Parts: sequence; structure tokens; C-alpha cells
Amino acid sequence: MEGNVRYLLEYLRGGTKFIIPVYQRNYDWKKENCERLLNDLINLENEDKKTHFFGSIVVKPGDYSQDIIVIDGQQRITTTSLLLLAMKNWMTDNETTGERINPNNINDAFLEDSFSREVDKFKLRSNPRDYNAYKRLFGDGKFHINNSNLTLNYEYFYTAITNLPISLDQLMNSIQKLQVMVVNLNSPDDNPQLIFESLNSTGVDLTDADKIRNFLLMNESQKEQLFLFENYWEPIENRTNFQLSSFFRDYLTLKNGKYPNLSKVYETFVYFYQSKCSDKRSFFDELSDYSYAYQQILGSVTDNKEIDDILKRLNHLQVTVIRPFLMAILHDYNQHQLNGKEVAKIFNILESYIARRMITKLPSNSLNKIISVLYRDMKKILEKEDEALATPSEVISYLLLTKINTGKFPTDNELIENLSSRDLYNINSQFRTYLFERLENYDHFESLQIYEGIQNQEYSIEHILPQKLSRQWIEDLGPDYKKIQTNYLNTLGNLTITAYNSKYSNRPFKDKQNMEKGFKESHFVNLNKIPARAETWGETEINERTNELIQTSLKIWPYPNPAFKPSVHERSMIIFDGEQKFTNYQIKGYSFLNDEYHPVETWKDFFIDVIKHLAEINSNPLIEMTRLNSSIKSGVEGIFSSTSNANYKEVVPGIYVYFSMSNWRKMSYIKQLLDIYDLAYDELSIDAVLYDSNTDGKDSL
Repeated sequence: MEGNVRYLLEYLRGGTKFIIPVYQRNYDWKKENCERLLNDLINLENEDKKTHFFGSIVVKPGDYSQDIIVIDGQQRITTTSLLLLAMKNWMTDNETTGERINPNNINDAFLEDSFSREVDKFKLRSNPRDYNAYKRLFGDGKFHINNSNLTLNYEYFYTAITNLPISLDQLMNSIQKLQVMVVNLNSPDDNPQLIFESLNSTGVDLTDADKIRNFLLMNESQKEQLFLFENYWEPIENRTNFQLSSFFRDYLTLKNGKYPNLSKVYETFVYFYQSKCSDKRSFFDELSDYSYAYQQILGSVTDNKEIDDILKRLNHLQVTVIRPFLMAILHDYNQHQLNGKEVAKIFNILESYIARRMITKLPSNSLNKIISVLYRDMKKILEKEDEALATPSEVISYLLLTKINTGKFPTDNELIENLSSRDLYNINSQFRTYLFERLENYDHFESLQIYEGIQNQEYSIEHILPQKLSRQWIEDLGPDYKKIQTNYLNTLGNLTITAYNSKYSNRPFKDKQNMEKGFKESHFVNLNKIPARAETWGETEINERTNELIQTSLKIWPYPNPAFKPSVHERSMIIFDGEQKFTNYQIKGYSFLNDEYHPVETWKDFFIDVIKHLAEINSNPLIEMTRLNSSIKSGVEGIFSSTSNANYKEVVPGIYVYFSMSNWRKMSYIKQLLDIYDLAYDELSIDAVLYDSNTDGKDSL
């Protein structure tokens, strides 16, 4: 590797072909960047400065002697080329030249290699998406690709030249003052990937997908790069709607059984690839297969209408945490390992699980852990069991029913209790629309387009008994009108979908019933059945409608009743959510930060083990807490000491932790420590069972 400072134009004049490899991200400088560059060039002339440092450019030799591969610096090279091209075209269009420059000189020196034998003689070879737009800029403006970033910036420069406060000769003089540090990677020992990562570790907005693309393609020959880009990477980008970073995170979750940290997706990918993948084309084949499944998820489009309808509803709910599991099931479906009927059953079970949890307000922080291993756990059981007795949908039902605490599958009684009394108006609007869409469209031969209608404000979720009572409403409700409104206003039985104008929402009940698009004319048959025939609207009617809609809900989101039971029962680990105290529980073991199971005999052993794991990650927080003066210690700091006695255990040399406390306090301190280490609670799973009724039920040390 060697580097030296060069004048940019001198460097561009001396090269014959500057290739932006396919693994580079697209050209993405904005108008603001171009405007700042132009202002800098104007100031260079006005202030008579001799040079201006324009950053670094990292290059390496290409497959042919004339090729220069741009590892870093494409934004600067491309933008400078656009400015020079704008100057050339402006002079040609306006039939003018400078005293020292003319269009032909600019073109031959910096833009095209007239001695090249290739059809395209352009010195700059952008990546495939940008290159077509760049080439069009050399021709008639009516053929320019207007939605390209290159075209937008070129047009900015072209327009700015018309009102330039300095001459074109002066502008060229300023461009000639731009200096860059050119770093040549001309040694076999130079690692372009490591250098690229180092250059882009700060200050550059590279996505995880950008880094992964560079990692996979950078060290291949130009021919292989182009093959992999055109046949795999670009189609995968299109199938995933350019949501590649999310796609890779979900893919890694599926493969590793664990969601990678958002800040470490790239690092997790590199480790996974280097440890698990031996053939790059086979790996790309697998990625391509999963990208088809991802496309089906995002577009809710398979060859099965029932599956598509469920995907559409799940997408509307925006519960993206379930996508790794959906992707795995659809991948098996596409590979003809699962039939459409079985996939629909699995997705229906998952939808019931998600919907019931949302209705009963269960926290979602345990879903990551559950979903990340759900497919893997299903496959493990299917491998052990007789396939005549164990179908995938039965196994999924069984697995979800084994979850407890915040991961549980809410029961019918819990569903009924929440639907009877919960405020279902002041909730997440996406879920509210989903809830009422299901209640209306369930068992319809032809579903109404409720999502689109609410989005377009043609439909709305409205109160039947209004939020603001008119005199007529007060008279109709009678002396208990305040109590009735307080108890029932936002409950299920008083909410519906309407197509009438919401400004009529406080009209008397009979008006709402008989007006145009009112309850009697409503095409929301399921929701407005009772309002359409009721004589009045009050407590009795609301309760009747609540009960009717609850019965419908139990059919829409049924509680599973699988016939399957595994031949060998395995206890389900309890995912820590920061709230469990494990009073009256006996511990058997735990897993922390990975799937490795650690058997323990007592809660004391568990407590000390977890702290030792944290010390292996970073002992400095424990050292700092130990050093604190005892008079200012509070919370978890108070359990660490540099001295020992019978109730303390050494966790690292010279640091002791107090352990003689209840499970309630142990779990509280573990929660605080996970917060200090910025670790998710669900990184910890605990194998514990309630004490037998014959024991004393006390917490065990």
C-alpha cells in the first residue's frame, strides 16, 4: 500500500478507466453536497487559495492493466465528472468557450478516452444502476433518466453555471486546485475489505447491507463480481424492496436462533458466513431462495389466497418480529416440503397467538426469543416424532401452548375478560382497524376493503353512543346516562365501522339508524346487525352486542387444542422479561446470551454464575461498583465488595458479591445489571418449576 497527495484533475487526466465495482453502493451525493462543493470552488477563486484538500481515494489495479478499481472515493470522482460534463455540455449548448478551455478539451482530458477500442469510451464506469443514467447525460436531454441521482446533480450543476459569479476559466482553475490523497493497494498483502471497513467505520452512512455486499463481492474478480451482482444480488435487492438490512437480520435470526443486535448485524453476518459457509455460489443460491419467501411476505403474494390474506393482515399489524418464522415456513412451502393447507393452518395459529396477546395487552418483549427459535424447535420435534402423529401445525400449537408468563397463549377466559371491559378505542390505530376488520369480514364470502377504506377516510371507527351526549341522547338513556357513558363508551359493544360522515357521530340513535349509509343501510353486516334492528341504544343493547362479538372473536382467533403430545416432554424455558421474581420456584438451569444450557442446583449458584458471565464480557462495571465508597452506594452497587465473608462469593479476583437474599432481590439486581450492560432481558432464559406442594415453599439459596 502506498499513498501520496495528487491533484484530482491530474489524476483523472492520467487514467484511462475508473471502475466503480458492483459491490459499491449507488452514487448518493445530494444537491446539498454539490452546492457546498460549488461554493468551495467559488471561494477558492475569490480568496485566491492555492489548494483545497478534497479527501481520500483508495484504488487498486483491475483485471486489465488500464483498469483502476475505486475502493473508496466514488462520490468525489463521480461528482467532479458530473461538474466537468455539465461545463462541457453548457459550453456546447451555448456555443461558447473560455479563454483557456473548450468542450473538446474537457471531454478528451477527463471524460472520454478517445483511444479506447470499446464502444463506450467513458473514463468513468459507474456501477450498473448508475452507469446507464451517466451515459445518457452525454446525449439528448429528452433521453435523460430523470429519477437518477446522477441526473439531478448534473442538472443542478448545469443550471448553476448560468448564474455563476465567476467565469468558466476561473471555475476550472479552482477545480485544478482540488487535492486528494490517493492510496494505491498494489501489494498482494493489502486487504481491500479491511481497509474499506476502516475508512468507513466513522462518518459514512453505510448500511449493514452495503457492508455485507462489499464483504461478499469485493475480493472476487471483476467477471465474478458482475456475475454474482447481476444474477443474485440485484434480484435479491428487488425482491426485498431494497430492505436488505432487515432481510439479512431476519435471515441471521432464522439461522442462529437469535436476533442479532441491531448495531452488530454486519459483524454477526461475517462470523456466520466464515464459520458456516464453504461455497459462495451455493450460499447465494440459498439467499436467493429465502428472498423469494421475503418477497411473498412483503407483497402478501403467494399462489394461495388464504395464505395471502393472513400475510396481508400480519403486515398491517406491523409485527415484524415474526418475519424470520414466516420466511422459514414459506421457504419450505416453495420447496414443496409443506403444502398450502398446512401453511395456512400454521399461519392461522400464529395470527391467533399474536391477536390474543394484543387484545390481552401482554408485553411483546418476550416475542423475540420465542419466534427466533420457534421454527428450529418445530423441526427438532418433527425429527423425533412419527410424522403420522405429528404435523407441523400441531407441533406449533403445542410449542406455543407451552409458553408461560409473558410468553403465554392467552386463554378464552382472558380474551373474554378483556373484550368485555377494555378500552378498544384509544389503542394503536393499526390494531384497532385490524380488530374491527376481522369482526366484520370473518366468514364473509367476499371481504370488504376495510383497510383501504379507513386509509382513504371513506370509513371510520365510530362510537354508537357518542362521546358528547346531546339532549336527545340524555333523555333516551335516562337518569343513569353518565354511568352508562362512563362504563361503555369505548368498549367493544359500542364501537363500529361506519361509512357515514363522522360529523354526524353525536346524532340521535334513530337518526344514525335510518340516515343515508346508516345502520339499516350499512354494508357492514356483521358489525351492525344489532344496531340495525334495535329500538333504542343503551346498556342492554351494548351488552348484547358485546357478547355477540365476543362469540365471533372466539371463532376468529381460536384457542388451539392439538391432539399431538411429544413422546418425550421437555420443559419450556422461562424467558426473563425483567418482571419475574421466581418466588416459590425451584431452579434447574439457565441459558444466557446463547443456547448453551447451564445446570445449577441453587438460586445462589445461578446468581453468581450470571454475574461471572457479565464479568467475562467486561469486568470494568463491576470494578467501578466495587470501588464506590460504601456511603454513596445504592441499588445494585451495594452488593459488591472488595472484602469477603460467609455471605459473599468471589466472582473475579478481588471482587465479591453478596448472595444471601430472596429470589425477588436476586432477580431485581440481575435486571439492574442487564441494564448497566445494555443487554436485553430476553438474553436470559431460566429453567424453573414451582415447588411441590409438599415442600415448605421457601426461596432456595
